[in-house]
This record gives sequence, C-alpha cells and structure tokens, in this order.
Amino acid sequence: MSVYLIRASETKKLHGIVWGSLDQIWDVVDEIEEPEFFEYAKLKPGGLISPTGIDPAKTSETRFSEIPPLPNGGFLPADLDPSERTFDALFDPDDLRWRRFDDTLGKHGMVSRILSAIDAQNGDEA
Repeated sequence: MSVYLIRASETKKLHGIVWGSLDQIWDVVDEIEEPEFFEYAKLKPGGLISPTGIDPAKTSETRFSEIPPLPNGGFLPADLDPSERTFDALFDPDDLRWRRFDDTLGKHGMVSRILSAIDAQNGDEA
C-alpha cells in the first residue's frame, strides 16, 4: 500500500492524501468526482506528527484563522507538524512526479497502472 497526494489536473489545487493501491485510490477519487479530472503523486516516507499528542475531536469546527494556508489551497492541521519530506511535498508539489488518472484503456487508468508497475520493477519511486 502506498500514500498519494491527489490534485486537480487543471487548477493544481490539492484535494487530499489517500492511501491504497492505484485501483483503490481511483475508487476513492471516483466518490467525489470523475478521476480523469485529477492526478496523483506517490509520496515518499514521511507524515504528519504531533509532538504533544492530539485529543480526539469533539466538534467538526476548524480553526482556519490560526493556521497558515498552503500555497496551492487548503490548510495543514494545527496540531500536526509535517516531516521534512511531507513539508516539501505539500509546499512544493510541482517537484513531485504527477500522473493523470486516465481512462483510455479501461476503468482504473490502465496506462497509469502499467507505468507504475514498470517503475516498481525498475526500483523507481514515483
């Protein structure tokens, strides 16, 4: 299982962090919109970590006024600090290797899955 950033192909706005196989993330994206409008980039090891711990959320309210926005839309959770690799991926996502969800050869972007399998065989981390 891998972790991916998802963004809109046209606007380049980030839409989420998802994990699973390419088939599974295709299904997750398909829940909100047509996957062909999005692209994905595999993240290297990293994460969002809280040095002090986080109490379980008691409300759905967010404190966006206290959180600096990301340059391409959205916010980092106030109580979580990104690892260096995750920070780089979120603040400079154009340095990642993005691939479009394509539907040219079947439901789950067959071309993208084939390219990912080739990369994995060659030891490339996309």
